[in-house]
Amino acid sequence: MGTKNQNTSEGGFELQSQDRSSISKNTPPSPPPVADDANFFVRNARKVYHPIGFRKGYNFSFWFICCGAMLGFCAARAMFLDIEGVFFESTLLAEKYWYSNFSLYRIGITIHLACVIPAGILVFFQFMPIIRYKSPYLHRINGYLIILLILIGNAGALMIARRAFGGGVETQAVVYILATMTTTSLLLGYFNIKKLQIEQHRKWMIRAWAYLGVIITMRFVMLIAATIINQMGSYWMGVTCGELEFGFIDGNNTLAAETAFRARYPDCIDPKGMILSDKNIAIQGLTDGRVEEAGVGYKLGFGMAAWVCLVLHAVLAEVYLALTSRETERLRMVSYEKQKARGWANPGREGLTADRIDGVPWGPRQKE
Repeated sequence: MGTKNQNTSEGGFELQSQDRSSISKNTPPSPPPVADDANFFVRNARKVYHPIGFRKGYNFSFWFICCGAMLGFCAARAMFLDIEGVFFESTLLAEKYWYSNFSLYRIGITIHLACVIPAGILVFFQFMPIIRYKSPYLHRINGYLIILLILIGNAGALMIARRAFGGGVETQAVVYILATMTTTSLLLGYFNIKKLQIEQHRKWMIRAWAYLGVIITMRFVMLIAATIINQMGSYWMGVTCGELEFGFIDGNNTLAAETAFRARYPDCIDPKGMILSDKNIAIQGLTDGRVEEAGVGYKLGFGMAAWVCLVLHAVLAEVYLALTSRETERLRMVSYEKQKARGWANPGREGLTADRIDGVPWGPRQKE
């Protein structure tokens, strides 16, 4: 055990000067020694993740799966930035009706896609340790850009919440809650890094992107829900006559299309022959039915899928953070050294830490 100097003002022990200098440097921790009994797969895997800054295989696996999924999802949807072309051709007709005929929703979806898609691509590199170690300024600028994009993208999501996938109250609620959770997490992460509270910055950024990842997982839940809804055949949703008419005449603005619409949905026509665009008609959710029925089949499960996946992602994020407490403690020591070097009053707890409000004030652990 090395020599320890008791720090009475901090109620703990200072690290040795050699340890302080090694922690304060913005360099990656040395990778663990390669075990003699490492199998072929582990030895070759280390050749992949050590050069990009990962020390632990499980950290690399989580990054590759989660950030890789986000990168792939957003890259595949980059073509949706062509709103008039690819996006309108791929979205549900009911969605297209609102986005193409009402400027508020058109602006909202454009802002949302133009911001969240680039942010989802950039975050793949933001969580790559080698960039943080070798180019901290690039990591910082990229982080600022991602936060700005997500905050603006959230504003766009709030603009379209009333009409997104039917715009039911459950859908609006989950959009508002998700926007609040991600915005709060990003701002707390930003606050903590400005206070050099690195372990709290890590926690809040992981939480933020765990919540944002809901948009990927819910796609699978939606497909399962749509299949179940189709098999049950007992779920219905109100659809406006304006949406139904749009589904008939979109790209086929002919007398035959108009006649077919009036024949199928006579309740949408008033005694004078005018279309009651705001009137709601009950449509059954059948993914293998007509176009409007298939659209309802998918919209019915959207809000439910979002809620289920939001809870799932929130729980998994907390489980991951709880299981990586050693990394949290290591980063808190880094925070302590950086804050102490600045001459701040409460090194190790300048950010938003639990002991700022309740509990025993934290102090650096005695080196054994």
